[in-house]
Amino acid sequence: MKVAVIGATGYLGGAVAAEALRRGHEVTAMSRNVAPSEALAGANFVAVDLTDVDALTTAIAGHDAVVVSVTDRSTGDRSIIPAAAEALLDALPRAGVARLLFVGGGGSLHSPAGTRFVDGAAFPPEYKAEALAQADALHVLRTDTSGADWTYLSPPPHNLIPGERRGGYRVQAGDTPMTNGDGEFSITSGDLASALVDELESPQFSRQRFTAGY
Repeated sequence: MKVAVIGATGYLGGAVAAEALRRGHEVTAMSRNVAPSEALAGANFVAVDLTDVDALTTAIAGHDAVVVSVTDRSTGDRSIIPAAAEALLDALPRAGVARLLFVGGGGSLHSPAGTRFVDGAAFPPEYKAEALAQADALHVLRTDTSGADWTYLSPPPHNLIPGERRGGYRVQAGDTPMTNGDGEFSITSGDLASALVDELESPQFSRQRFTAGY
């Protein structure tokens, strides 16, 4: 499968690109600033500007799917996250690309009380703006009327652990985090990436949000 990964030089985007390469997929690593890395040896690197839909359309043409994992912590302008969803919904049909997989946030998942974690007093304030922007991107996808085949993956609202694949994770559709028997949630970045590539290879959650955890 030929996969474009936008944000491939970032934390989760890089993990997804590496996992896709490990499984034998052809990966085009896309980012605003092209910076080839040894971790993604074997990928093609392409600079892409998410604000230029015509250029974005050209860049993703010929791929079977697009994975996007973006933020802009360097400037504090989180508007790039929902803007990426809007731009890709515009570009995908023009480029003839069938699928969009969006690596989103976990703050908009619902707690047992039925409220979003991001709206709770205990949610870390330094992550709130990004969590709200990720929620906006999910809204963009859910209100799409084009029929695009999108999927949105949320990590747990916290306890996303940097680390390699462990296996044993589970997935489910919906707005509540995947928890273990004690009501706790966690997953490594490697396993979150693996869950995303599983969905790429064997789709289960077309036009849905899904979550992953142990």
